[in-house]
Amino acid sequence: MRESLAGNRYAKSLIGLSIEKKELDIVYNDMVLISETVEKSKDLDLLLKSPVVKTDKKQEILSSIFGKETSELTKQFLLLISSRNREAIIGDIAGAFVRQYKAIKKIIVTEVTSAIKLESAQKKKILQLLNTKESSSVEVIEKINPEIIGGFIVRVDDKQIDASISRKLDDLKQGFSKNPYIADF
Repeated sequence: MRESLAGNRYAKSLIGLSIEKKELDIVYNDMVLISETVEKSKDLDLLLKSPVVKTDKKQEILSSIFGKETSELTKQFLLLISSRNREAIIGDIAGAFVRQYKAIKKIIVTEVTSAIKLESAQKKKILQLLNTKESSSVEVIEKINPEIIGGFIVRVDDKQIDASISRKLDDLKQGFSKNPYIADF
């Protein structure tokens, strides 16, 4: 929990600095790259969290991985984080930065789970339903789960709409199990 709080604080500081330097979108792209790289590479994540590997070696590795693909501000930030022995939370910082950026830009992240891949007309309909005056855009993350049989599940922040067939079948099953009109023989 502390690391996520620290990650949020570092991300907030980096957002403030990148706004001041007018590089918010550039640093956002860098943080997406860093977040995805740390998330996908278990070895990199373990290396950053390892107390055995020295800070200067971690700085070299971070520089070799992200040096050519990130902005100067991001490079300096990574050096600052590693000089304070906070390499273990670089992935947390990058993830927190991405979330805070989307909150600033009023981008709503929506997760849609369906049994089969959605057609473009269905995606467009969902986007129309979710587009509000409060948001500037909607980002749809599509997941496929054949276990829901049909229909869909939509998640926006902490709200969920479950219009799946499996949910309706479960509701029917519960309704039938509570039926008081079954005669006992």
